[in-house]
Amino acid sequence: MDYFIKAGGAATRPTAGVMSRRKFLGTTAALLAVTPVASRAFAKTAPAQTDVANLASLLTGKDVNAALAMRAQAALTENNPDFPANMDALQEFVAQSGATDIEALKDMPGFEGSIRQTAQDMISALYLGYVGTPKGQSAVDDVKFVTFTEALTFQLTHDYTPIPSYSRWGTDYWVELPKTN
Repeated sequence: MDYFIKAGGAATRPTAGVMSRRKFLGTTAALLAVTPVASRAFAKTAPAQTDVANLASLLTGKDVNAALAMRAQAALTENNPDFPANMDALQEFVAQSGATDIEALKDMPGFEGSIRQTAQDMISALYLGYVGTPKGQSAVDDVKFVTFTEALTFQLTHDYTPIPSYSRWGTDYWVELPKTN
């Protein structure tokens, strides 16, 4: 049984809901002992931020912010739980091939199937700023937002076109379907 020591030196029993100093110190020590083990276990499962950013840069030929690459990967993983495994396979393929850019990579034998699709999904997320397929006239779809201002598509015309921050077609332009022939 743990006791509290009052300022005057008298020992008292703890009341319900109050943690004694001994229990607090024991719990804290146990948590500190477990934390390095837990962080190492997480490090094995979580992709290295620089690996994802380097792969994104290789795929796009642009300097990709590491946080942006991680957001893209997280959104892609949310839509496809197999994406991390596919990304690992792509990273391994790139490492074994020795490719230094997408032009060399796309012509390599074996760059097909899920490896090629994974590369295309990452490129699409970084250029479009979202993942998934928007469904017109629907409130429900699988689109996940990645970025707006950092979307690589805006970088192509950055010197000539400002990133649009308002609708160029007027208010509520999306309400009506476009006229088709």
